[in-house]
Amino acid sequence: MTEQCPHCGSQVNTGYNYCPYCARITEHYKICEICMEPYSEKAKSCPYCQHQSTSQQEKIAASLELEVQATRLGSLLASGNITGLFFPPVIKVSNGRINVKKWSFLGLRTHHQEIQVTRVASVRYTKGIIWGGLLIETFGGAAEDLTEKGLKQEDAKLMAEQLKSCLKD
Repeated sequence: MTEQCPHCGSQVNTGYNYCPYCARITEHYKICEICMEPYSEKAKSCPYCQHQSTSQQEKIAASLELEVQATRLGSLLASGNITGLFFPPVIKVSNGRINVKKWSFLGLRTHHQEIQVTRVASVRYTKGIIWGGLLIETFGGAAEDLTEKGLKQEDAKLMAEQLKSCLKD
């Protein structure tokens, strides 16, 4: 049985991955957005122009827009720091990045931590008696892991679900 090559129009036997006439891929391919050349679906970048194709996970991550702020009392009790009472931590997911902003020295100093959503390995929602928490683990070690407690339970659960939906690939 034969099929027609989508590139040159020659007849190719069914099951062949490459056309014997033009040597282009005939099955399981995608077209590069930049140079318009076909290449394998499994490839991470185009072999002709090196353009990195955006995965479905990256597209979903870029579209996420979430912001969660810890409760004042929850932040105070979770951190044991009075600054949390006046300046509770904020977790913001935007443009494919997770940003955490914390204050110290009664708001005189800020600490920022940022992680790409595509580097997230797992997200855990922890349910406490009154408040909830998030544990966001990354690939490649614990240096960039995020842990935040003292969040409203429904806010923490929503953020965990949204991030988990992005991880499904």
